[in-house]
Amino acid sequence: MSVQFERSISLTLTSGSSPQTGLDLSDLHIKFTVSNADVETPNIAIIRIYNVSDATARKAINEFDGVVLQAGYKNNTGIIFRGTVKQFKRGRESNVDNFLDIYAADSDLAYNFGFVNKTLAEGSTPQQQAAQIANGMGASLDPNMNNLLTGGALPRGKVLFGLGRVYMGDIANTNSGRWSLQQGKITFVPLDGYLPGVAVKINSLTGMIGIPEATDNGVSVQCLLNPQIKIGNTVQINARDITRTEVKEQIFPNYNSAPALFANVTYDGLYRVLVAEHEGDTRGTPWYTKIICLSLDPASKVVRGGDFG
Repeated sequence: MSVQFERSISLTLTSGSSPQTGLDLSDLHIKFTVSNADVETPNIAIIRIYNVSDATARKAINEFDGVVLQAGYKNNTGIIFRGTVKQFKRGRESNVDNFLDIYAADSDLAYNFGFVNKTLAEGSTPQQQAAQIANGMGASLDPNMNNLLTGGALPRGKVLFGLGRVYMGDIANTNSGRWSLQQGKITFVPLDGYLPGVAVKINSLTGMIGIPEATDNGVSVQCLLNPQIKIGNTVQINARDITRTEVKEQIFPNYNSAPALFANVTYDGLYRVLVAEHEGDTRGTPWYTKIICLSLDPASKVVRGGDFG
């Protein structure tokens, strides 16, 4: 196998009380499923590690509460999940194979329990409001938010007292966008735009698997595992590669459900990532990224595409 397609993985358990130390489990047999989405609720990861010794399993369960998973290929690797361990599970798949399961969530404490008790001064900008809310939630802000929040300043002072996710939702609605927690950071994506960065080309030469298809949820496509594909970023897909459904006129005059039910694939170019699911098995076949994305307005600013790897 060429270096370009040589798999790479790093799995480290971390401790909030001792962030400088960790438990490296990268050399063991690992299976994982990571689900990232452009929704408020936290991303999740399910990781299975095979044939962990009793001593290592006890150490993992008793001393560590965080997990960082990096995966990809030798020339294209990166973090695909960073979060808090919610559950450990030990068991056996067979007489000879035991396992340690890790169930983890990305920033679920900030989402479920992040409480804000702040007073905003008159004239506070959306950026300042978001920073105060993030501080109360115990999360950090994606730097891109400084350029994407465009709402007006507060005409008078305001008291914030309640769950941070509610106030963050208000800011997102006011600025015509969506917010989510991605790898511990509060991320904002405009409804009609995308996050800055180089678009990832997805085609038969760059790792595409199977045929993309336009569905009622968006364009669905699968490729070799690529950590550069992130929520709110863009991918580039050729329209001629996409399987599409055309619904003809039915009983009612002028009825045509295609624009309403199926993703727009009229134009070649950019698609914004709504869902990115990474699946891998260090000793098996799966090593994929499954994507659901939406076509962007063809008048949007063109972003130069970048080949996989």
